[in-house]
Amino acid sequence: MGTAGRPRSEESHKAILQAAYDLLHEGGFARFTFERVAARAGVSRSTIYRWWPSKGALAMESAFDALSVELAFEPSRSPVDNFRTRLRLVAVALKGRPGRIIAGMLAEGQQDPGTIEIFTKLYIEPARRITRALLHQAVDEGFLRPDFDIEMAIDIAFGALYHQLLLGRTLERDWIDRLVDFIFRGALIEPSPIPN
Repeated sequence: MGTAGRPRSEESHKAILQAAYDLLHEGGFARFTFERVAARAGVSRSTIYRWWPSKGALAMESAFDALSVELAFEPSRSPVDNFRTRLRLVAVALKGRPGRIIAGMLAEGQQDPGTIEIFTKLYIEPARRITRALLHQAVDEGFLRPDFDIEMAIDIAFGALYHQLLLGRTLERDWIDRLVDFIFRGALIEPSPIPN
């Protein structure tokens, strides 16, 4: 995220994000400080303060920097399949190291509205934008009915994921597939039979 100003050193930037991510994994958000990150990354505290306005901003960026790598995939020709694949990847990431870190920060964030605001800006809004584009494509290309409620589908999909995450419940592949099937139930358009 960072703020406007002097150009960042890419090497220092990566070192800070990695140090932040490692410290969050080791001690959680409650013990996370700029001082510890600076010592681990080998940079000055002033460097971190110049680039991130709060520890919540740095923590969130480090978590989502790692998360973005785990969510990358080669899309298929079917936007419906891509939606399913994306949710599977999100589930895998959320039940792994990034998810544990994010869940901890969300819990802490109940006392810090700034952290929730950063979470919304760095993850919620981009995730909804990407998913919305997939579902619009599915409607436009005739995979889903024209009246399919895209915003409600997104609310159901990600709301269910976060509910499972915050309650510490499992996010297995079969559960994701059943969630997707539930969302698309009655909305998928069957391909027309090929005439003889």
